[in-house]
Amino acid sequence: MGCFVRHIACNLHSVTQKDHASTEMRAFTLTRYFSLLSFGLLLLAGVLLGTLVRQQELAQMERTAIERNINTTHLLGNLLAPDIQRLVRMSDGVPAQALQTLPEVAELQNKLRVWLRRSDIARVKIYSPQGLTLFSTEAVQIGEDKSGSAGFVAARSGQVISELVHSDQFAGPEGMLLNVDLMSSYVPVQHNGQLVAVFEQYQDVTRLIQRIEHSLWRVGGLIAAVFVLLYVVLVAVVQRGQRALNTQKALLEEANRVLDQRVAERTRELTVSEAQLRESEARFRSLTEMSSDFYWESDAQHRFTQRTFSAREAADPVFCQTVFLGRLIWEVPTIVPNASDWQAHRAVLDAHLPFRGFEVAHQGAKTSPLYISVSGAPVFDATGAFVGYRGVGRDITQRKQADTELRIAATAFESQQSTLVADVHGIVQRVNQALTESTGYSAQEIVGQPAAILRSERLSADFYAAQWACVEQTGKWQGEVWTTRKNGEVFPQWLSISSVKDEQGVVTHYIGNYIDISAQKQAEEEVRKLAFFDPLTGLPNRTLLRDRLQQTAAASVRSGGCCAVLYLDLDNFKTLNDTQGHASGDQLLQWVAARLVDNLRQCDTVARIGGDEFVVVLPQLEARNQEMAAGDVELVCQKLLQALAQPYVFAHTDFYSTASMGVTFVGGQETSVDDVLKQADMAMYQAKSLGGNTFAFFDPVMESVALSHARLEVDLRQAIQSGQLELYYQPQVSGGSGRIVGAEALLRWQHPQRGLVPPGDFVPHAERTGLILPLGQWVLEQACVQLAAWAQQPAMKDLVLAVNVSAQQFKATDFAEQVLATLARTGAQAKLLKLELTESIFAGNIDEIVGMMNKLKGQGVGFSLDDFGTGYSSLAYLSRLPLDQLKIDRSFVANIESDNNNVAICAATIGLAHSLKLKVVAEGVENEAKRYFLSTVHRCDLLQGYLFGRPLPIGGFEDLLRSWTPA
Repeated sequence: MGCFVRHIACNLHSVTQKDHASTEMRAFTLTRYFSLLSFGLLLLAGVLLGTLVRQQELAQMERTAIERNINTTHLLGNLLAPDIQRLVRMSDGVPAQALQTLPEVAELQNKLRVWLRRSDIARVKIYSPQGLTLFSTEAVQIGEDKSGSAGFVAARSGQVISELVHSDQFAGPEGMLLNVDLMSSYVPVQHNGQLVAVFEQYQDVTRLIQRIEHSLWRVGGLIAAVFVLLYVVLVAVVQRGQRALNTQKALLEEANRVLDQRVAERTRELTVSEAQLRESEARFRSLTEMSSDFYWESDAQHRFTQRTFSAREAADPVFCQTVFLGRLIWEVPTIVPNASDWQAHRAVLDAHLPFRGFEVAHQGAKTSPLYISVSGAPVFDATGAFVGYRGVGRDITQRKQADTELRIAATAFESQQSTLVADVHGIVQRVNQALTESTGYSAQEIVGQPAAILRSERLSADFYAAQWACVEQTGKWQGEVWTTRKNGEVFPQWLSISSVKDEQGVVTHYIGNYIDISAQKQAEEEVRKLAFFDPLTGLPNRTLLRDRLQQTAAASVRSGGCCAVLYLDLDNFKTLNDTQGHASGDQLLQWVAARLVDNLRQCDTVARIGGDEFVVVLPQLEARNQEMAAGDVELVCQKLLQALAQPYVFAHTDFYSTASMGVTFVGGQETSVDDVLKQADMAMYQAKSLGGNTFAFFDPVMESVALSHARLEVDLRQAIQSGQLELYYQPQVSGGSGRIVGAEALLRWQHPQRGLVPPGDFVPHAERTGLILPLGQWVLEQACVQLAAWAQQPAMKDLVLAVNVSAQQFKATDFAEQVLATLARTGAQAKLLKLELTESIFAGNIDEIVGMMNKLKGQGVGFSLDDFGTGYSSLAYLSRLPLDQLKIDRSFVANIESDNNNVAICAATIGLAHSLKLKVVAEGVENEAKRYFLSTVHRCDLLQGYLFGRPLPIGGFEDLLRSWTPA
């Protein structure tokens, strides 16, 4: 304790010394550095402010001068328009010297000299649209060619270019100007949207700049005066702050002196208290007595100096041989505690703190460990130095074993299984928490009640009698039961009953273990639903539909009656999915299912077989034949169509959806389920072809059409593999030169039996079946091969070949890679390949489409928008797409001689394309009148049609190209 007091005194003294040191360190003179720093910062701020003001004044002056030049130019352009136009006409082919001597130039010189005397304009030049100097107040400059001047080029494109210049000598209208500042401007002059001339003016702004400089000197003087005043105020404030700091320093030094006196007095008081505390400590130590199973002591390094054994430890043949003396406390082998607990206990020992009930386990001769509880207190000598620990320990092995057994029993009882203990009379003695949670009864409500309180009326009295008979005979029973909750709800459980007997074999209790199998039962039901029902709508799925359809068909054959099958498909379901998302689509399907069920009989079957397709089975029709039943089925179809056409109310909008239905009959003869569904499907597609929102009955003709399509698909697959396909080429002619500059590749099919099949007969079918992808790749491959072949012929090496691309082909994720790989494989030049796209392609994700087009565009591939004006025709998309051409549809060109609307559409399309820097191709040009109107009148870039040639095989096209004479 004395050491503790001395430690406090030393700390107080050190604190006092630190206060003195910190006081000296805080002695800082503010005025030493502030004067120069503040002066420098204020000077810098003044310079920056003056520079900013000068720049703002000059910028304002430049804007004013430029506006004056522009206004002057417009005024002169209007006043001198006849003279300028006359000079433009006369300047063609006239030498520069002759141009200078023209009387019109002298006349214009006299007009401008009078006007220039009243203005700040120092020089005026007028250029023709071709860059020839038509007029200048400096006559020697007339006739110069300024077409390469950057200012003239910019002005010719519609821009105004100005520049502030300084000249030591400048020839003005009234003589030579010295040391002058000028604002030079190139300004275009337009009349009716056409460039007439370009004016170059030099405006004398010397006086404006001088006024700005004089203003800056006045502003600078004002700023300097303000900053000097601010500097004086700041210096005065800092000096006052320095005086305040000096005063605080003196007060602090006086406080430190008083603190030193108080510390000295406190140190003397603590020294007197030290002796008193030492005497009290000895008195309490002598009064302390400990009693326990063993006693132990350790030194200051925590090594055992004394350790006795408890009775159990002494009796254990292994533990009694353990050496304690001289070993560190934590070096003696233990099972418990773990490393982290030992680390925490060592921290207590190192801190010389007392501890109680620290539990340690040693390994004995048997498998079970020996547990002890250790307590200890630190020991200090007369000087207060730590000398070690002394303490006691108690054997707690038996208590630990009892705790373990109780914990195991309690854990087993409070397991997740519901457990009930009843006496021999079936009265509940104890329940665990799992049972109270599963039944809703509290322990107080069920204990003391008969176990039969949990029984359900679903099971008969005979069942329970057989159950207890088995328990009495075998001592156990297990099986599935239904249990009643407190709220009356019944749920399934698996019950195991076991009897508990005493030493004489007499039953004293029964234990019932309940396992809730509701989830298992529910899973079984879910499996059944998943196997036979649609998870979204809850309707029967295809599997259950086939089963019910087979039963209905068999019953119809036996009874001689008939039933009807309706195949239903929503007309515009994809629109909802694309615009509002799949969640809204799922909601619509659920509403459609509900409306179908609500408008049909209970004996009818409604099934969802996938996507937006439903099948309705109408059994037990009253009519005995199909002709009589058709009227009844027609009424049902009309009722369903009317119900489905009602609006579907979503959160923010109403959605209208219709359906197409196909109807077929079952009865009279055995028909397979697949054939029935196929017939109804064909009839549904017939209803689709009629525009939707209607129904159609199956006709055997539909089946023949379907078979025809199937044969067409097989033949088309063979055609791709066996070389029956061929490319024809229709020339594209330049509207200006009349030369053939390219062609469009058109697909033809030479069928072995049917002869030449036109594209309209097989291309739509290829798009429906997905064959358009290999078909399109074949066309692209052949076109690139032909481009590579033309590259070897000088007369054909520059021909551009256009290839049509379908929407399915273009929207393939690897379309760009396919095109580039084909170009690389065939050796064709990308710049000679032009892909023709229809507007339907752009109905998807426009960002992805633009990205794919840019990827191909970067490699040189061109794009043409085919059939422009017949699809989406979105100008917003048109401005974003990297197109090269617009192709006017032949429907607009067909009646161009007689239909003014078509004339306006063609002219507007050509003008729009040219304004967007796009070329225009007009197809369907069949006579000279159309050619003249499109190329000569409206300057259409490329023409295509029978006037120049029909689509030809490669040999005929090349012969046409060799014999072609431009018109």
